[in-house]
Amino acid sequence: MESATARILAEVLRLQRWAGGAPLDAARIFGLLHGFESVLREQKQEGISETTQEAVEDLLHEIESNGQVPDGLALKDRLNRQGIDEVVAERVMQLCRLQGRFVEAVDKVAAAQGSTFATLKRNRPPEEDWFGPLHFMELFDSTEGAKKKLHAVFGPSVPRVGETVTPERGSPMEVVAVDYAIVCREESNQNPILIPNVILEAIDDEPGEG
Repeated sequence: MESATARILAEVLRLQRWAGGAPLDAARIFGLLHGFESVLREQKQEGISETTQEAVEDLLHEIESNGQVPDGLALKDRLNRQGIDEVVAERVMQLCRLQGRFVEAVDKVAAAQGSTFATLKRNRPPEEDWFGPLHFMELFDSTEGAKKKLHAVFGPSVPRVGETVTPERGSPMEVVAVDYAIVCREESNQNPILIPNVILEAIDDEPGEG
């Protein structure tokens, strides 16, 4: 990787880190930004070659064509013989699914007996398919008689006043206020964090008195 490309990548990673996405290694960003050869070499090793991608896709094509799925042990053995790490194979399968290719074959691999790719099953949490920044926030129920903390959650944006939040198991609630708490971490060398507190109230479904 050229140093100019590395600096651009470092700036992108720094923006992602600032935006509150998945934790990113500060040392990696610093190394890319300043052109450390040791970090640049590591960066090259992170890519998945077209040859590896094609090998995994050939396997998926076979499964899709004949409907036969090898059990987990046989699948692992085949990947090992081709020098393909299971983590890499899983990423290829995830990419195929996102591209709408070999979807049925990936589902069969995930459900196969003894499969080591069970994480590819369909009951994935929604945040695993969200590739934008996620913001940490805390939800509070301010309904009279409740006044308690509900959940600490991650979301793509902080709800605005007047919007509705519906728990997975519960009744819709309205956002009545948003305030921010400054939280000081125990590590003395870390800056405090600003955490949104989303204040909710139960929505009254009772019809108003005429």
